[in-house]
Amino acid sequence: MANQKLSLKPLKPTLRGKKRYVQFRLFADKNFDERSVERCIFSTFLALYGSTGVASQNLRLIRFNNGTNLGILRCSLPTLVEVKSGLLFLREINGIAVIPKILSVSGSLKKLKSKR
Repeated sequence: MANQKLSLKPLKPTLRGKKRYVQFRLFADKNFDERSVERCIFSTFLALYGSTGVASQNLRLIRFNNGTNLGILRCSLPTLVEVKSGLLFLREINGIAVIPKILSVSGSLKKLKSKR
């Protein structure tokens, strides 16, 4: 009993799904904090796709710069089109109207950061 491993084996990199990173900018009169943007994005995606859709998209807000309203969203490759279209349904954050614009999509964060 003492020699048993308590954690599960992690998945090998070849078995993990491929990811894509979507860089976007929110045009608004005010700068937003990361927490409120994340909450608003996830509530919008839940309303559009439901909980199973959001789970399959594997969404994660990687970074959001509140000075420039520039953010990076990670998703799975098969659901990239859904994520790009769902991001455009974002209309307001904390009662302030926003206009989202998708700047670029990349397979790695390093290449996405160099495109700025």
